[in-house]
Amino acid sequence: PTPEVEEIDSVAAGDAFNGVLAAYLAENLTLEKAIKAANAAGALTTTKRGAQEALPTRKEIEDFLQD
Repeated sequence: PTPEVEEIDSVAAGDAFNGVLAAYLAENLTLEKAIKAANAAGALTTTKRGAQEALPTRKEIEDFLQD
């Protein structure tokens, strides 16, 4: 399921998803973990305005997944 967030701007959400998916897969993590992290990254990106400045850090992604 897609994480529920209060979205503000969807710019770069797809870029965040694809980047995190590629990064996690490049680290030989499971596809399931990579997809969960990518979904979180895309969702978190929509909670801020803009593109690059809206991209979440790895810590933000991992903290979000812990909640």
